[in-house]
Amino acid sequence: MNPAQNLPGPDIPASAIEGQIRTDMLHELYVRGRESTLLGFLPIFLLAWLHMDAHALPPLLLWIGSLVAVQTYRLWIAQRYLQQPDAHTRQRWYLHQWLGTVTLALGWVISFALLDANELGMPFYLHLIFLIGLSTFMLSSIGIDIRLYGGFLLVLVGGTLAVLSVQYPAFLQRYPIVPVGFVIYACMLLVRSRGEYRRTREWITARLNRKQLLEQLNAALAEERNIKEQLRQQSQELENRNRELSELAVRDGLTRAFRRGHIEAELRRLIKGLHRHHDNFCVLMMDIDFFKRVNDQYGHAVGDEVLRRLAAVSQTQLRETDLFGRWGGEEFIVLMPQTKLEEAVMAAQRLRQAIADMVFEVEGATFQITISIGAAKLQPMESADAVVARSDEALYAAKHAGRNCVVASPALTAG
Repeated sequence: MNPAQNLPGPDIPASAIEGQIRTDMLHELYVRGRESTLLGFLPIFLLAWLHMDAHALPPLLLWIGSLVAVQTYRLWIAQRYLQQPDAHTRQRWYLHQWLGTVTLALGWVISFALLDANELGMPFYLHLIFLIGLSTFMLSSIGIDIRLYGGFLLVLVGGTLAVLSVQYPAFLQRYPIVPVGFVIYACMLLVRSRGEYRRTREWITARLNRKQLLEQLNAALAEERNIKEQLRQQSQELENRNRELSELAVRDGLTRAFRRGHIEAELRRLIKGLHRHHDNFCVLMMDIDFFKRVNDQYGHAVGDEVLRRLAAVSQTQLRETDLFGRWGGEEFIVLMPQTKLEEAVMAAQRLRQAIADMVFEVEGATFQITISIGAAKLQPMESADAVVARSDEALYAAKHAGRNCVVASPALTAG
């Protein structure tokens, strides 16, 4: 069963997964190769020290220099690949790695010819044991690549047996089990290399599995966050839309003053409570003087601007507790809780003056407007319709009194 089949992510092609596994296997090979190369300098000097008294110095130095050069070359190859692991140079670095590994095996084989003196002694047997240990040590570094490790063992074992048959024929005749043992041991190491390859591949595959699972989890979490953010934005937009709709339901679209229906409902609600507590309450009814002339002379767009500015200025002159609404056309109403009639008239005068001070400019020409205001105070047990009717009567009285003035019902008049 192919381990790559267990990888999650159906959108990832199997060839891409297999390619990633091969790349990671090669990366692991160079990591292990770099570590084993650094450790490999020590046995070179250790073996040279064991043969210090058994051989002349020049061949010994030649062998040490050659092996150190080979190890340095292998270290350089591993370091360069780990710094530049791109697909275009991968094959080239692998050929360099193969060359360095085979050269290393040749260097250890040649050590028999350079270091030993054709005598069977302690250095010879230590040397032989050293080569056996070297083949085992290299399993942990290059065993995950069977071709590379097989080439190393072929050169090391084959070359060693060839040198022994030339320089130590008596030894091989005396111990014929040695070449057979070398071959069997090499085959065992190759079999062991397959296990090393399989375990490394499974480990890399599991690591890729974990990485892809984490990526999928992070992607799912990011998507969940995006969905939540979208839902939050949609909810906010819906809330804003509902608020706008609520505003449109109670406020006039042109002047942003309360609509007549809302004002009437608030008026009845307030009066219902006022009859129980007997608080002061006044209503102002206001109308723009000669507003039709504005529309006829300057157009309805200018008339709309007059209505907007009048509403804006009016609301700046009123208290927060006062309710300002559009009663219809150019007529507006103000509900003033907890307000005596005299206070309502004073507020109406301030409002009238503020409107009279406004200046409008149209195509270089300027004009001003005035308003007439009628004020009425709620009487005991009086209905909402009655108090509004009295304020409307006071408004008409202000119109008949010459406009641009305030008339209070039933008596007080101010201009």
